[in-house]
Amino acid sequence: MGEKLVTFEQAQAVVDFAQALYAYDTFGVWSPQMSNALLQGLNNNPKSPTSDDIRKALSSYKESADTIQGYMEYMQFFDMIFARTLQAYCNALAFDLTPVCINAYTQADYESDAYAADKKRIYEFLDKFDYKAEFAKVVKQIMTHEVYFTWFRKTKWGNRGMKFALQVLPQERCLLTGYWEKGLLFDFDMTYFLQPGVDIDGFDPAFKRYYQRVCGGGGNAMRNYRPSKPLDKRSGAYAMWTQTSPTDGAWCFKANPSNFNATPFLAPFLKNAIRNDEVEQLQYNKDIASAYSILAGEIRLFDNAKSGTQANQFSIDPKTLGGFMAKAKSGLGSLTKLAALPVENAKFYQFDDKNKDMYATQLATSAGVGSGVSRVIYSSDRQSNAEIEAGLRDMYETMKPLYYQFSNFMEFFANQLTKKYKWSFEFDGSNYSFERKERLDRIIKYAEKGMMLPPAAWSSVMGVKPQTFERMLQESKWSGWRDLWQLPMNANTTSGNADNTGGRPRSDDSVLTDSGEASREMLE
Repeated sequence: MGEKLVTFEQAQAVVDFAQALYAYDTFGVWSPQMSNALLQGLNNNPKSPTSDDIRKALSSYKESADTIQGYMEYMQFFDMIFARTLQAYCNALAFDLTPVCINAYTQADYESDAYAADKKRIYEFLDKFDYKAEFAKVVKQIMTHEVYFTWFRKTKWGNRGMKFALQVLPQERCLLTGYWEKGLLFDFDMTYFLQPGVDIDGFDPAFKRYYQRVCGGGGNAMRNYRPSKPLDKRSGAYAMWTQTSPTDGAWCFKANPSNFNATPFLAPFLKNAIRNDEVEQLQYNKDIASAYSILAGEIRLFDNAKSGTQANQFSIDPKTLGGFMAKAKSGLGSLTKLAALPVENAKFYQFDDKNKDMYATQLATSAGVGSGVSRVIYSSDRQSNAEIEAGLRDMYETMKPLYYQFSNFMEFFANQLTKKYKWSFEFDGSNYSFERKERLDRIIKYAEKGMMLPPAAWSSVMGVKPQTFERMLQESKWSGWRDLWQLPMNANTTSGNADNTGGRPRSDDSVLTDSGEASREMLE
């Protein structure tokens, strides 16, 4: 039996499709609206949940990670307690950086031209890459989605040289497929570039190689697909999926890299957050019910009226009663209803809410589950400094393990630029003033004991970028600014308090009791 031939209509449809592809490739089909829609879809897929939806998803979190991420996106714009809790965790990290050369051992090393040249390259990298801003965005994403797929882009900005940034990838087109000593590996679905409006030139040039690998690689790309291959050998493809490599710029961040599950850290908090709205609606209904009342009075019967003798023997006729009630109602307002009842012992009726603090209690409970600084986030009632600091420290310690991922990122890409010397990048610090003060006090004590740390260590505790700090010191020295001021006083040259008020030194706020704080506030 011969092969079945296609009809003329089917053949024409193929031709029309080919012509459309040619027109698309030649003239493009882009528009501002289409570009905006594609950008919004990169990492934004909110889903509105109910309590039952959340419980069902959490009960099968392994299979429902994408759904839970959608609920996370929705709740951060739906519930303020959830939004503020999420932001509180994201704000914990300061990304204070101390770069340290790891293979310079002697004075000759530090005085060599090679060291100076490589240090310059490292500082140029830090100038081109705004790591504090870029990593802050990463933290927000991994707290919402657990996993965040990015691409390290190098872009030339006219005459201002190169700039480095992390480009967000379409998250639903990325899939974790392995790991290596510095992080995680993932594959990318190249069918993304077959969508109308997607411009492959908006992505790293490596994606054009990937596209050729998938569409023109034949069986070689399929045979090369093996997740365990080293970074420089990740050239395989499976159907329309291609391997990516950090050597090209691919980098994946994950809040909890100890497993490959994509359920966010704050996912259990969804149960409490959704109840905020439910309890608020219930409280609102009770408040409305409490706002209304009924004033009911009895209609007097004739004294000689006997049961069963004659119906409706009222002492006032209904028409006259209606007139009087209309006058009375006009003076009572809309929230009080007036009724006349032919019964004795008529009373004032109003709904009595036996649990008026239900909503406030729910908010306090929800905030308490979400973070260790619940009262700071939720309400204005007084909380001691010790309590606040304890909650903030707990939040910082929860987020601090993320630093090593950012250190790995910096070491991998920055050290590709140096010739001989290599650096480690130590991140530390929170955005809390008490924690920064503690670090500053420690480094000053080290200096007083003769352990003078390099400028990068001082810049870290002060929250200044290391290259910026050194340039500030150089400007102060070589511009003559430092000579205009006398040597600042320190603990070894002064006595008493810094403000010369006498008496014992001022106690730190963290050790004060509630009564001590109140007394200080009264005096100040």
